[in-house]
Amino acid sequence: MNFNQLRIFYESAKLLNFSKAANHLSISQPAVSSQIKQLEEILKIKLFNKIGKKIHLTETGKILFNYADKIFTLESEAEKAVLEFKNLEQGVLHIGTTKTYARYLMPHYISKFHTLYPGVRIKLSEGSSLEMIHSLFSLKNELAIVATTNYPKSLNTILFRKEKVILVSSPEHMLGKKGSITIEELSKVPLIVREEGSGVRKIVNDLFKNRNLSPTILYEASNFECIKELVIRGEGASFVVKLVVEKEIADGILKEIAIDGENLTMEVMIRYLSEKNLSRAALEFINIFLKKNNNIME
Repeated sequence: MNFNQLRIFYESAKLLNFSKAANHLSISQPAVSSQIKQLEEILKIKLFNKIGKKIHLTETGKILFNYADKIFTLESEAEKAVLEFKNLEQGVLHIGTTKTYARYLMPHYISKFHTLYPGVRIKLSEGSSLEMIHSLFSLKNELAIVATTNYPKSLNTILFRKEKVILVSSPEHMLGKKGSITIEELSKVPLIVREEGSGVRKIVNDLFKNRNLSPTILYEASNFECIKELVIRGEGASFVVKLVVEKEIADGILKEIAIDGENLTMEVMIRYLSEKNLSRAALEFINIFLKKNNNIME
């Protein structure tokens, strides 16, 4: 039994008329009769009885019709679901980003996307920039919004924005009282840093490496809120994206420390697999992010 034979049987069984089924399927009536006969021979059982000029389903025909009805109902639902996904009426978009951006950056854009496309769900996963890059290759996520980090060239990259990275401490900390510092002096100050694989950690590593120096690491953590709390308590200084501590600086809880001769910035990128065709949902999300800024770097 093939799908074409089943469809011809299904239409004939619905209409109980081979001629009408032929018209509906845009084929000849003899073709319908021939396919029904072949199907009965394959199944070795009668599916229709002819009484006078009318045809009726046998009991076996009724059983097959019930299953065929389920099959073609599912086919119709599948076509409808694909069309709705294409038109962004439903679907799921998987995005990966850092824990910091998940809290401070993504809510605004997710809310805006949901206003435009309420039927599309967003599943957001968090981790270091490097972990989110890996999630693209495992196909867990379609897009990754991450900071500058080492990444394979098989990814397409869209520059989204540049963040200022600053050194902060408690106002009561030795650095808070000093106000500025050299890299050489900073190499002796205990730092609280992000985990390896994060964009900010790469900025810190490169800063000291370029001067042939090594930082003095007191604590290492993946949770920014933990780092911020430790810095507020005066446990050490830390490099952070300025965006996420502007309120604390304004409230006098944290203090920005100038580093002589340095102005640190970090690029925030949208990345995706170069060999993968992006879904329309992903493309629309990117458009919301960029606001028609097509600054794409291959």
